[in-house]
Amino acid sequence: MLKLQLDELARVIIERVQVMEKEKYLAETVSMWIDPDTDKQIDDRAESVDMPPGSLAAVYRKGLADWIEHNRYGKGKEQHMEALNDVESFIYNRHDIRSQFPVEWTRVKKFRLKKKQKEFRKMREKQRKAMAREERRKQKARAEAREAD
Repeated sequence: MLKLQLDELARVIIERVQVMEKEKYLAETVSMWIDPDTDKQIDDRAESVDMPPGSLAAVYRKGLADWIEHNRYGKGKEQHMEALNDVESFIYNRHDIRSQFPVEWTRVKKFRLKKKQKEFRKMREKQRKAMAREERRKQKARAEAREAD
């Protein structure tokens, strides 16, 4: 009976030590912060693919967390490279990854819609101004024609 309790206690201690070693390893290697270079890289990428930078940053942070969650550490790829791969997959919808990020994809759609609406408004305003100029030109021509008679 006593031997059984000691064996169980030894197993619990070993498990705790393994968990502590894993946490120590993760604390040394894992970073959930986006460094300024990567942030600039994400901003540039977002501008080039017409997406809001905040959505890509959220996908990046989720990629950082997934690297830990799926125990990918120590398997050859760095955490930040995996996160950047997730961002690229989100941009091009590889492996249907957008379904994993419905909130971010909704933000992207709203962002694009607002941009289209803004462009449409600008185009309509240009058309209105052009029509107003044309109308003023016609009125001026009519006035000159009346004066000439």
